[in-house]
Amino acid sequence: MGVIKKQAFQSSILLYAGVIIGFVTTGLLAPNLLGKSEIGTLKLLQSYSSIFMSAGVLGFSTVTLRFVPHFFNQIKQNYNGFIGISMLIGAIGSMFAVAFILGIKPSIVENNIEKSPQFAQYFFLIIPLTVFQIFYTLFDSYNNALYRSSFGIFLRDFVQRILILIGLFLVFLNIFDFNRYIYYYTIALCLPTVLILLNLARYKAFDVRINLRFLNKPLISSMASVGLFGLLNGFSGIAVVQIDTIMLNAFMDSDAVGIYAITFYFGALVLIPSRALNKIAPTSIAKAFKDNDLEVVKDIYYKSAGNLFLIGTLILLGLAVNLENIFSIIPESYKEGKYVILLIGLANLIKMGAGSNDSVITYSKYYRMTTVFLILLVVFLALLNVLFIPFYGITGAAIASCIAVFAHNLIKYFFIRIRFGFDPYNYQYLLIVVLAGVVYFMVSLLPDIKNFITEIILDSTCTIVLYYLVIRFLPLAKEADQFGRQLMSKAGRILKSKIK
Repeated sequence: MGVIKKQAFQSSILLYAGVIIGFVTTGLLAPNLLGKSEIGTLKLLQSYSSIFMSAGVLGFSTVTLRFVPHFFNQIKQNYNGFIGISMLIGAIGSMFAVAFILGIKPSIVENNIEKSPQFAQYFFLIIPLTVFQIFYTLFDSYNNALYRSSFGIFLRDFVQRILILIGLFLVFLNIFDFNRYIYYYTIALCLPTVLILLNLARYKAFDVRINLRFLNKPLISSMASVGLFGLLNGFSGIAVVQIDTIMLNAFMDSDAVGIYAITFYFGALVLIPSRALNKIAPTSIAKAFKDNDLEVVKDIYYKSAGNLFLIGTLILLGLAVNLENIFSIIPESYKEGKYVILLIGLANLIKMGAGSNDSVITYSKYYRMTTVFLILLVVFLALLNVLFIPFYGITGAAIASCIAVFAHNLIKYFFIRIRFGFDPYNYQYLLIVVLAGVVYFMVSLLPDIKNFITEIILDSTCTIVLYYLVIRFLPLAKEADQFGRQLMSKAGRILKSKIK
C-alpha cells in the first residue's frame, strides 16, 4: 500500500503541474504565436494518430494490466518475456495501422488540399505519431502494472509539455517557423516512448525472451477475450474524444479546428478536478465489489457526484463570468468559439455530476456494458455532428458533444439505479444551479475595469466568495464548508503571525 500511495501522491503533483504548463502553452502562447490553421493542423495530426493508436494497440494495454501478475516467475524474478509479447503485438498493430493510413492517405489529402493545405502537406507525420504512441501505450501499461505509474505521467504530462513550451518560445524568438516547429512537435510527442523504454531497461524489466512453455491455450484464450473487450473499449473511448475534431475538418477546414481546439481547452478546465478522483476511486470501488460491500460503492458514488458537481459548477461559473476576459488573453479572432467554451464546460459539468459512474459499472459484473454504452455514444455523437455542424459550425460540434454526453450519462444513471438501486440526486443539485445563476447575476453587476487582469482577479475572487457563502449551508456542501473553514482559519493564523 505504501508504494501505491506514494505513486498516487506523485501522480497528483505531476498532473497538476502539467495542467499549469498546459494552460500556459495551449491557453496563452499557442493562440498568440501560431495561426488558427496551424493549431488546427497540429490538433488533426494528434486526433488521427490517437484514433489509429487505439486500434493498433489491439486491446493489449487492457491485457497487460490484468495479466502481468500471472506472468511473474518467482524463481527467475522475471515476467516470462511478457514485454516481448507486448512488443510483438505492437509490431503487428503498427503494420495494420500504417497500411490503413497509407490506404486512406490519397483520399484525405485530396479532400484537404484546398481547404486545409497544411494538414494535407504534413499528413504523413501521422505515421510516426501513431507507431510511437502504440508502443508508448503498451510500455506505459506494463510500467503501470509494475506500480511505476508516476513515471508515465511524468513523461506525458510534464516532460512532453515542457518540450512543447520550449518549442513555442523558439517560435516566439523567431528561431522556429511553423515548418520547423511541426517537426519539433512530432519529436516531442514521440520522445516519451524512447524514455519509457530506457526506464524499463534501467530497472531490468525489459526481458523480451518469451517463455513459450508458459503460454498454454487457456491463457491465450483468456488474453484474447480480454484483448477484444479492451480494443472495443479503448477505440470507442478515444473516438469519443477525437471525433468532433475530425468531423469539423470534414465539414469545414483546419481554421475551424484551430478555433475549436483552443476554446475547447478552456471548457475542458471544468473536468480537471475529476482527474485526481479517477486515480483513486477505481481501486476503492474494485476492492469494494470484490468484498461484496455495496455500501462502500454507494458512498463513493454519492460523494463523488456531489463533490465534483459542486467544484465543477464553480469552475464553469468562473468561466462564464470571465468569458469576455478570456478573449483579452487570446486573439479576438477566436471569439467565434465563445459558446464552445460554455457548451463544452456544461458537457464536462454533466460528467462531473455523474461522479464515478463509469467505475461503478466497469468494476461490477456488468463491466461489458461500459463498452456497449461507449459504442452507442460514438454512434450518437457522430450522428449529432452530422446534424449540427453544417448549420452551426464549431458551435454545432459543441452542441453535439453536450447532448451526447448528457444522453450517455443519463443512460448510465438509469442503469445503475435499476441494477444497484443507487440514486445520488436530489433537490440540492437543482438548487446549486439556481444559486450559481444568482451569483453570476451579482458578479455581472460589478463595474467594468479597463485592466483585464485586475478584472479577472476581482471577478474570480467575488465569484468564489459568493458561491461559497450561498452553498455552504446545503447538506451536500458539508465537506466543502469544512474545507473552507479550515482554509479561513489557516489564513487567519498567518495574518496574525504577520501582524505580530
